[in-house]
Amino acid sequence: MPGPGRPSTLPTASEIFRLLAKGTYKTQKEIADAYGVSESAVSHALAPYKEGKIDYRAIMPWDVLPKHLSNPRPARALRLHLRAQLEYHTLTAEEEAEHESWIASLKSRTLHYDQSGGWVYVTRIPEHGDLVVLLPKDVELPAETVDLYRMTRKR
Repeated sequence: MPGPGRPSTLPTASEIFRLLAKGTYKTQKEIADAYGVSESAVSHALAPYKEGKIDYRAIMPWDVLPKHLSNPRPARALRLHLRAQLEYHTLTAEEEAEHESWIASLKSRTLHYDQSGGWVYVTRIPEHGDLVVLLPKDVELPAETVDLYRMTRKR
C-alpha cells in the first residue's frame, strides 16, 4: 500500500479484471483497500468496461471479424459468459439464468470460431475438457485467460 502523501496507482482495468477473475479480490472495495484508493476510483477505472462494456477483444484469442461479433446467439452467450467470469455480481437474475442455461446446453457441444464460418457449435469430445469454446491451438494463452473460458465460474 502506498505511503502517506504519495499518489496511488491502480493497475490497468485489464489487470483488475484478471485479479477479480483469479479471485485475488472479490469486490471493488477490496481492490480499493489494497491500493489505498477510494472505491469510486476503482469504479471509475472500470467504468468503460462495466455493464456489458468489457473490452472483449482484449481477452479473445481470435481475430474475430466484425460481422461475427454481432451474431446474436453464440457471440452474445460467450460475452455473457466472460462477463459472468469477470464480474458475476453485475448480472441480473435473468442474465444469471440465461448463463446457467447456456452452460447446461454445452454438455454435448462446444462453441467454435473460424473466420470463414463464424461462430458454430461442434459436438463435444473429451479433448475439449470443460471449455465453453475451442481455443486456438496456435496461440499461447496465460492460464488465467484460459480459465475465463472454462464452464466453472471463477470466484
